Amino acid sequence: MPVNPPRATEVFIITICPLLLVCFLAVPRRGANRRVDLVARFGILVTALALALSVISATFLVGARSIHQEILSLGMLRVGIYYDALSAVMLILVSFLAVIVIRFARTYLKGDPEQGYFLKWLCITLGGVLTLLVSGNLAQLAIAWIITSTGLHQLLMFNVHRSAAIIAARKKFVVSRMGDIFLVSAIGLIYHVFGTGDLAKLFERVEALRGVSHTPALLTPICLLLVSAAALKSAQFPFHTWLPDTMETPTPVSALMHAGIVNSGGFLIVRLSPLMSLSPLSLNALVVIGAVTAVYGCLAMLTQASIKRMLAYSTIAQMGFMLLECGLGAYSVAVLHIVAHSLYKAHAFLNSGTVGPRTRLAGAAGKSVSIKPLATIGALIAAAVITVAAAQIPGMSQAREPGDFVLNGILLISLVYLLTHIWSGNLSPALVIAGLIAAVGVGLGFGVLHIVCHYLLAGVTQPVPADLVTHTPAVKAFLLCVFAGLVLLQLQISRLSSHPWFLALYVHARNGFYLGTAANRAIRAVWPV
Repeated sequence: MPVNPPRATEVFIITICPLLLVCFLAVPRRGANRRVDLVARFGILVTALALALSVISATFLVGARSIHQEILSLGMLRVGIYYDALSAVMLILVSFLAVIVIRFARTYLKGDPEQGYFLKWLCITLGGVLTLLVSGNLAQLAIAWIITSTGLHQLLMFNVHRSAAIIAARKKFVVSRMGDIFLVSAIGLIYHVFGTGDLAKLFERVEALRGVSHTPALLTPICLLLVSAAALKSAQFPFHTWLPDTMETPTPVSALMHAGIVNSGGFLIVRLSPLMSLSPLSLNALVVIGAVTAVYGCLAMLTQASIKRMLAYSTIAQMGFMLLECGLGAYSVAVLHIVAHSLYKAHAFLNSGTVGPRTRLAGAAGKSVSIKPLATIGALIAAAVITVAAAQIPGMSQAREPGDFVLNGILLISLVYLLTHIWSGNLSPALVIAGLIAAVGVGLGFGVLHIVCHYLLAGVTQPVPADLVTHTPAVKAFLLCVFAGLVLLQLQISRLSSHPWFLALYVHARNGFYLGTAANRAIRAVWPV
């Protein structure tokens, strides 16, 4: 459907330019503190305006699948926008988080002589993320991708007098450059194979390949490079070691990083899902990487004493699960996961200072979960009924995706875990009713949100062709067994704590199985502090 060009240009101006303007207004030098509070106030105002206008911009999509407009041509580099439902959702999310993070940073760093420097790079990083979300071609996307990681590196180097902060920033720098190489290489091959980096034209040419028996020979290498770039950006095993060590930075950086930047890998996969869906090997790679990272992150998270390190390993596990969803072809669920995880992690980190006392009180008053046969059987039956009912919600039959079987199984496991916790005490009628209400709410909520995301992103994400779905029943059953084993471990952790093998596993998991130690030694050897 043809779209009025000024409308598309307006989308670009109201979502990107305000934050870039703040970048130049912020104090550029360390130690300078003049007018910093004024700049912070202006930054809050502009990001709030960007949020409001991002919501208004979403109305431009009514009656149009997407808005694509080239704004500036500089030789091979063409600056433009590609604005669709995915961009609209992510712009609203990032703009909202930007308002919260900048407002928190204004108070958090008030009086710090480096506050101006911090605000400058915070705005540059946010501007890079927003540009990434509406980039109209792959070259522009790559530039925004690199700007985002560069701005984050400067934020991680905020406390230059702390050697731990320097080591973490350098680990992130090395991993980011590796990811940049993979992304740029993939983009170069895309230009070579498809003859364009323009997203609208690329998606048209990719669509022409659907149903064709012979696809380009370089299609799989391209997708594997994209998988590698996304895995490195989203802190996947074994290149995750920088993320738990970034706690030396101010809390607003942690909130921004965990709630937004690490999601860039998932966004890249979803954005290029029409291309990714034609490569079964790449989807399998996402499943393997995501599953291994999710298991590793869960084991390490359960053993951490530090609240922030626990949240960091939680992020690693969540990003692994998100990429697993992408590998299963459940792109709409992955977007829902991104939104939910971003909001949760931003709140968790900005509120982490008040968690410690509450956690100690809860731990002193709490009790370990003891699995009772009757409660377990009842929880399993109730969870199975609720899961089947949620899968039959009107509209869910049209929202079928290749990964629905696994996702419904994981929903079943989570409901069993929820009900077992609630019914771990005396099975009084009040607890039974409360547990059933909570489980029904979770099951129905997941079903409804799945439908909303599926129809919202219809036409943006392309489903995996049925003849290319290579996840066998054995693979799906294995994934369900893995997650069921993790839940069982959590439920039985109090009983297992006295076994020698469990104590050994606990020590190794608490140290991240020593991958971070090895990475720190390697960085110190090649890049001395």
